[in-house]
Amino acid sequence: MSSTSIEARRRMHRATVVTTVVAIAPLALAIIAMTTEDVTQGIFLSLGLLATFLVLLEWEPEKHPRSTAMAVLFSFMIWVISALFAINPVAFFGAAMLGSVLIPRVTRRHIAWAVGLGVLIAGLGGLHFVFESFSWVQAVRYVLIPGGLSVFVAAVIQMVQGYWGILRDLEQAQEAEAELGIMRERMRFASDLHDIQGHTLHVVNLKVALAEELVTKDPARAIAELREVYAQVEETIRETKNLAYAQRKLNLRAELENAKNLFEAAGVSVRISRAGEIRTGISELLGQVLRETTTNILRHAQATHVTIRITRTGIEITNDGAAPGELPRLSGLQVLKERVGTAGGTLSVHQSEGEFSTAARFPEEVPASNPADVTAPAHVTAPSPATTPAAEGDSR
Repeated sequence: MSSTSIEARRRMHRATVVTTVVAIAPLALAIIAMTTEDVTQGIFLSLGLLATFLVLLEWEPEKHPRSTAMAVLFSFMIWVISALFAINPVAFFGAAMLGSVLIPRVTRRHIAWAVGLGVLIAGLGGLHFVFESFSWVQAVRYVLIPGGLSVFVAAVIQMVQGYWGILRDLEQAQEAEAELGIMRERMRFASDLHDIQGHTLHVVNLKVALAEELVTKDPARAIAELREVYAQVEETIRETKNLAYAQRKLNLRAELENAKNLFEAAGVSVRISRAGEIRTGISELLGQVLRETTTNILRHAQATHVTIRITRTGIEITNDGAAPGELPRLSGLQVLKERVGTAGGTLSVHQSEGEFSTAARFPEEVPASNPADVTAPAHVTAPSPATTPAAEGDSR
């Protein structure tokens, strides 16, 4: 499970507890105020109830089964002692809350479990009559109200837990959409590769067959045909390399839209800002930097937010999904760093406090060397980040 999903589930758990607090805590505090005759006792019970809510905010029963069992056992012991010795009829709230949070982890029959919890709380409240004579007033205070409110608490938590199902569905939909986007880009890359090499192989096949026929009839022409085959193969090698390493003219506007769509499909929020028109001659390299960085983020980071800033002379991409530790080894970005340097610019990477930033900057003046000399013909379609070699390994 990604860190984004884990954090989303943690936020949902906190939302569950906060919603329960808003719905139940005022009622519980009001009951404490009405049922306690001693101010000190009322303050103590109120603080205990609030402490229960605070514990639940960071409570993960799956990770701490022993401490969970001890917490539940302790809360029920408090209720038993309070009922048995007539301390206070509101002491059941801790047991009701902790029990209610555990119920959604039961695979089925949540209603039956909620009713069972209410019956258990009510039954334990009946211990009040071990040392006290029976009266309907006390029965309401120690049996009916605790049992009924326990079912109510469980029902509230169960309703809020329904949002977890929605969260899981959204996560699955985002993963499916991201995978679909990657598959589309792979298919486009395969189509581009087929267009380049399929055409060349067909031409080579025809020219080699023709050269074979002419080798005895017209050797000079046969040699010319074989030279054309050699030239065609060389050109195909160059085009295949360009296709693999994205060394071609790119449309920065299209790259921005593609990166935005891929990030959103992966559940990553994107903020794009632009300041002025991009200087002539650097748009292609900025597009390559954006594409490579997008690949790195999707493949190697656990980002939740990406910021893309474009100025007249550069681009900066920052994400919050950097892994702790030293700066990772650069691979694809190192190649781009050399290419940007050849064009008269600088490419830098920076990692700090969970953020990873990639920035490419160029001077205002047009450099003497132009990146156009490393570009492929315009008819070659650029692959997506998911289909470049950087996507197959550590592309940084």
